[in-house]
Amino acid sequence: MKKFIFLFIALLVVGLESQAIKVVTPEGDKELDTAAIATIETTSLSGIVLDTETGEALAGVAIRFEGSAETVYTDFDGNFKISNVVPGNYNILSSYISYTNNKLKNVNVNGKNNVIRLVLKKD
Repeated sequence: MKKFIFLFIALLVVGLESQAIKVVTPEGDKELDTAAIATIETTSLSGIVLDTETGEALAGVAIRFEGSAETVYTDFDGNFKISNVVPGNYNILSSYISYTNNKLKNVNVNGKNNVIRLVLKKD
């Protein structure tokens, strides 16, 4: 029984060490193992997307960092959150059907409370 428990714990530790977590960096997406992620400070970016004319929240807007493949979508209230972001300057891309694509340049993502407000204009 002791051998089984030891083997189980060893496999668990090896499995945890080999897991990769995707982070967003100014250079693009990177996958880091759990040991490397512990040494890197990450933060998040959240915000809301509104219609320019009406001020109404837009649900389903695609948000991503330029150079990143990871895309998040706004919820019913127009809110979004991108996690595991390495601090730095980013260009933020947003797109929505029947609205002009938007590019917000050089957004400084640092610290704990990174909140932005995006407004989109209809085509």
